Amino acid sequence: MSTYLTTSPRGSYSLIDSRTLKLVRQMDLFKEKIVRSLTTQLHKEKFEGLTPKQLVFMGELDCGANHASELARRLGITRQAVHKTIQELQRLGWLDVLPHPEYGNQKVIEFTIEGERMMSRARAHFATIDTILCNRFGEAALDTLEEILTSPAIEDIVAE
Repeated sequence: MSTYLTTSPRGSYSLIDSRTLKLVRQMDLFKEKIVRSLTTQLHKEKFEGLTPKQLVFMGELDCGANHASELARRLGITRQAVHKTIQELQRLGWLDVLPHPEYGNQKVIEFTIEGERMMSRARAHFATIDTILCNRFGEAALDTLEEILTSPAIEDIVAE
């Protein structure tokens, strides 16, 4: 649905212009551009085979032990999709799946040393982007944007 129309072409419904809709689209586009840029940079550093989706997935991993069910919940995907992605990342040498030290029926997902190196490089690229954004828009503007996007008030707004 375009945010430029004011009346739908078929049903003559009123289509109110929405800043929120524009922001959602811009945030999606921003994320896509950043992830694509990071993936390209990592390919240049010989992290070949990495896809943008895999990079987003790995960005959700904590530095210690991770569990498939928790990853599925955070990413909003099925456990089967988590396991498929983990297998791909294991094959590429960036993740390990190990027995849980306390619960034998559970597995923990951890970065390999090479996976840690790749994520370290990705974080360094993020820091470079942070600097560019601060220089262009100012730290206060980025602080305000972060405050808006992480505000508990957002939950109240979307729950109404």
